[in-house]
Amino acid sequence: MVAPPGSGKTTRVPPALLDGLGGDGKIIVLQPRRVAARLAARRIAEERGCRLGGEVGYRTRFETKASAATRIELMTEGLLLRRLQADPFLDGVDVVVLDELHERSLDLDLALALLREVQAAGDLKLVAMSATLDPGPVMEFLGPGCALIEASGRTFPVELEFLPRSSERPMEEQVASAVRRLLADEPEGHQLVFLPSVASIEKTRRALGDLGGVGVFPLHGSLPGKEQDAALAPSRRRKVVLATNIAETSVTFDGVRVVIDSGMAVVPRFDAAMGTTRLQRERIARDSADQRAGRAGRTAPGRCLRMWTEAEDRQLASASTPAVRRTDLTSAALQILAWGVAPDAFGWFERPPPGTLEQATTLLRDLGAMDDGGLTAIGRQLAALPVHPRLGRVLLAARSLHVLASAATAAALSEGRDIVGRDAPAAPDDDDLSMRLRLVADAEFGRARGVRGGAMREVRQVRDQLIRLAERVDGADAPHPRAPALVRALLAGFPDRVGLRRSATGDRYQLASGQGARLGRESATQGERMLLALALDGGRKGARSEAWIRLAVALDPEWLDTSVADELVFDGDKQAVVARRVRRLGALVLEEKPGRHKADPLLVAALLEEAARSADVSSVLQLDPDAQGLLGRIATLRAVRPELDLPDLSDPASLLPALCVGKRSFADLRRAKAAPAISAALTWQQRAALDADVPERMRIPSGSTVRIQYATDGSPPVLAARIQQLFGMMQTPRLVGGKLPMLVHLLAPNNRPAQVTQDLGSFWTNTWPEVRKDLRGRYPKHSWPEDPSDAVPTDRARRRR
Repeated sequence: MVAPPGSGKTTRVPPALLDGLGGDGKIIVLQPRRVAARLAARRIAEERGCRLGGEVGYRTRFETKASAATRIELMTEGLLLRRLQADPFLDGVDVVVLDELHERSLDLDLALALLREVQAAGDLKLVAMSATLDPGPVMEFLGPGCALIEASGRTFPVELEFLPRSSERPMEEQVASAVRRLLADEPEGHQLVFLPSVASIEKTRRALGDLGGVGVFPLHGSLPGKEQDAALAPSRRRKVVLATNIAETSVTFDGVRVVIDSGMAVVPRFDAAMGTTRLQRERIARDSADQRAGRAGRTAPGRCLRMWTEAEDRQLASASTPAVRRTDLTSAALQILAWGVAPDAFGWFERPPPGTLEQATTLLRDLGAMDDGGLTAIGRQLAALPVHPRLGRVLLAARSLHVLASAATAAALSEGRDIVGRDAPAAPDDDDLSMRLRLVADAEFGRARGVRGGAMREVRQVRDQLIRLAERVDGADAPHPRAPALVRALLAGFPDRVGLRRSATGDRYQLASGQGARLGRESATQGERMLLALALDGGRKGARSEAWIRLAVALDPEWLDTSVADELVFDGDKQAVVARRVRRLGALVLEEKPGRHKADPLLVAALLEEAARSADVSSVLQLDPDAQGLLGRIATLRAVRPELDLPDLSDPASLLPALCVGKRSFADLRRAKAAPAISAALTWQQRAALDADVPERMRIPSGSTVRIQYATDGSPPVLAARIQQLFGMMQTPRLVGGKLPMLVHLLAPNNRPAQVTQDLGSFWTNTWPEVRKDLRGRYPKHSWPEDPSDAVPTDRARRRR
């Protein structure tokens, strides 16, 4: 179903469907956000005249208002995914409504694909609704039985306004000025202001100052439900609500006359190279802008001020990037495995980018959630937990090790905003985590100081929720038994985040995943050789591919289960293949000693070849004249006689397989004679043809043999000799049975070409008199006969008589 914002899809379609079902039918309505599920359920219940939690209810991660009598149940997408795992046929559910499908969250994409499979096996009905999504791809995905319903119109018109010109003032100051101006222009109604982040909301609140009798309310996902409800509750007093995109869809704010849209949003983008999710402030797309404008005009004519120019408006992307292209897929891969399908064989609504899915399954293997047979027992437990598999693995281990409270706190700290303020006290022995655990403990008794109150409330709320979730499942053992219990639990969930400092000093670390990371100067874990990075920030857009460690735990190397192995590697400093015995954890080499095992010569050659290919091959292979000449002869004959099927040796790297045998270093390669290896690449017949058709040397009239100059670029072979040596050679010499004329360089006494020709006969007849005249003037003591055909060729210059 496609209908514009404000047309009542969310609150009117589910009840209409329920009335059409009759009996005891049930409808599930998916919502992208908790606040939308809660408010839409409340609105439907009010319009149906029933108690919330009765016929109409909702379920979110932190709250449930539903009962056995609930027939219209609004829930967030993640909860539906877990219900599908427990009840794949959704017994008792007649219709699932996927609201706001244009948001294309990862869970929504996954739910759509799973529900299509459920529908194919039963009588389940699906309704997909959006104001801005192109319905074509969805209809094609759902199959030929899918029908399109379009509803037009909105309750009241919304007038769009733009800035006359761009401004260099901070965005928050511009928005504050616009709020004051439009409060004066519009004497009635509330304002809804869209801002990209919590920080922007706070800056705008400060910039607004006192607005007299007008209330200013924040609205974002980290607020408690009561504060969110207060921001959107009906009020005779005028209000300005400063919101993130939490209010973009499925939220009706009664009495809104004005929407002010900053045009920005903070978007999570997964960087596969760094293995981190970077929060980027970006310009929104047109579908989001239309959704935001649709928040006005619900109960009266509205206005939407877009804080950008009309010219900038024409440059907006048509649609927001779907989450499947920009987010971590680990949780999705786990859900698909729990469904019983390999992630790469799953019927995705839109297939994820190459590499991202592979990275997700690699992490699941590291967590012990999957093996070659599919999902493991730990994986099945993780799939039942509505948290990222990393955090789920921490909780399972913590439950087994009896450190659930502290591990849940650490997990909440790794996911949330930093609780540390400017005046937080630090102890000398603190690392990043122990400092924050102490602050959280102090907050329980009201003793915490120097903390961010909102972030602390969020961490404690998430911690309590994680503890409740973990108490529903059994524990699972964790690796690294020598580590303290809390560290052991954390290592179970972050096995790829063990970091080793790259040098004796500095802030740069290599992680067990192979990724590089840097430790911030403000970290309490400065100076540690090894650490566990619980939280990584992707840094700024465009920054080099190195994450920042935001939350770290100091590690003792003796705590870790490492492997010891003898291995051959190419040492970049020595530029040679060396044997070593190493103690390793993932990509980290914790200890290295010279190896004493006998090296396999073929493996040594392969490693040397790989290193040479990665380097500048021309600097590693320094071909001597014999090798260069042989390559030229092969290239020349290959061009004239393709039937010989001579190998293409124009790339010097093609010589490496033969040259690396028996060598260990770049120095060995530089000393190597390449001609034998080149010759070995030819068959006996090819070598015979090479000697017969393109010889290395040629006998000239003086009796000497001269080296022929061959090129690899297709140029003709060159015969260079002094003019006196070539007297009597009246026609151009040819190779390859007369097919290939040579280029003759006739040299003066100074061994520089006096003439270059590929038609020697024409030179002697037409050009020689002029050249002879010039040479006689320059070299009067030499003999320059008029008729070279009758002159005696000589290697020694003949004196003139």
